[in-house]
Amino acid sequence: MKLFVVCAMNWAVIFIIFLAYFFTKLKKGRLLWHRICLQNVDQLSDYTQNFIDILPKDIDSSYKYRPSDFTRDRHLPFAKLITFTLHLASSGTNKGVDVKSGDFFKDARRSGLWFDAQAVHRSSVSRARSKVPWQVFSDILNDSVEVAYRLWPEDDSQYLWHGMSVYALDGSKYNLPASDEIREKFDPQSGLQYAGKGHYPQCLVSTVYDVFRRFPIARTVVASNGSEREELEKLIPLVPPNSLWLFDRGYPAYGSIFSLTQNYRGKCMFRCPATSTFPAVEKFVKTGKQQATIWITPSNTFKRKVSLAQRIKLKAIKLRIIRLKSPDGTVSVLLTNLFDNRKYKYDEIIQLYFRRWEVENYYRDEKITLDIEKFHSKSVNGILQELYAVAIMSVISRTLMALCSQCFFSGKQELQFKNAIMKLSSDAALLVPDDPQTAAVIFKELLAEISRVKYYRSKNPRPSQPRVNKGPVNKWNQSKIKKLTANA
Repeated sequence: MKLFVVCAMNWAVIFIIFLAYFFTKLKKGRLLWHRICLQNVDQLSDYTQNFIDILPKDIDSSYKYRPSDFTRDRHLPFAKLITFTLHLASSGTNKGVDVKSGDFFKDARRSGLWFDAQAVHRSSVSRARSKVPWQVFSDILNDSVEVAYRLWPEDDSQYLWHGMSVYALDGSKYNLPASDEIREKFDPQSGLQYAGKGHYPQCLVSTVYDVFRRFPIARTVVASNGSEREELEKLIPLVPPNSLWLFDRGYPAYGSIFSLTQNYRGKCMFRCPATSTFPAVEKFVKTGKQQATIWITPSNTFKRKVSLAQRIKLKAIKLRIIRLKSPDGTVSVLLTNLFDNRKYKYDEIIQLYFRRWEVENYYRDEKITLDIEKFHSKSVNGILQELYAVAIMSVISRTLMALCSQCFFSGKQELQFKNAIMKLSSDAALLVPDDPQTAAVIFKELLAEISRVKYYRSKNPRPSQPRVNKGPVNKWNQSKIKKLTANA
């Protein structure tokens, strides 16, 4: 009897240890992922189909330059051309178009995603891309954002601030190929005939970025001398209502704030300098208070720019103002319509504003990680295609990362963006597969590869780096500085 009791107790201990091990693994999400995601073929196929539906299978007739475009049976039909363009924009620049074409189409054929895939010459790619207006990629970006929000993990409290999605808008200059067409469109002052203005043309890219989910939702591309404030007004219809919008120091102006109050149903926050700004802001800074409520009014200069009918509609705008002091002692302010002091606390608002830096990190990813400025096209249409294509792949990659993190690690582990977008770029053919079942198998392997490489944030904050101005260098100023230095 005693032997039986001892054996029973031993088995009980073993069983308890097994349960503890099982639930530890379950908590980490590994067994949960294996049971729900990897073995549930139907659910996996549903996920795959959502991404397949993002890309159009044929070009809309309204976008055709000629009725005969994409009507013949070619090695590079419309859907596969779009997919290959997405691959070009997000696969780095260590290979040329011909080499990328050979590798991409070979892998698509061997994986069974495209049965009869054959590599195409770069001239064929250029001719085919010239038939597709860049607006097609803009529409695909909108569709990919819609899918991202639909598939995002349901427990999204960590991606909201007081129940609101948070977006940041910022502009950045991109260096472009030095072709005559691009110079004329984006930066006519960059030619060699304009002494001291530099050689390579630039464009201004403005991007609306979800700072908690960390993907772009909209963007515009204009000439280098374009206005960030004018682009703000273009992007207002593309930002979801009842959200919070963050702006840097280049955006606060009466016209921009008034336009938001009239056309945007949500909250906003501007960082504003303490000098050479609204009189109400300068008056507040002198008081030494931490926060207050002010009214800003249009200046006479602004009134002269609008018609009499518009001038009548102008009115003073009520805003909450918060003092912001940087580590170097520079004083600036935050202007916002988050009026409830109890709900939106002073320290909480300041911490939120610095999350705006995520959009700067995204520009770094495009320019450094993906090296987007080494474009594969020298036409205006091709440049715009690639600037929107890289945003599309970023949205899809971030969505896949969120799904992997939720399933593998219960949302507690951050995955590496570079690995995710490179893996997606390699398997981009699954977005328009010849066989959806094969696409589901490749999709499962893609998720496993994305989840394999984790991102570890540095425990120590990175030291601040000086801002690099990538604008054209004025050689006359350089000569003047050299002379002054020599005389000194």
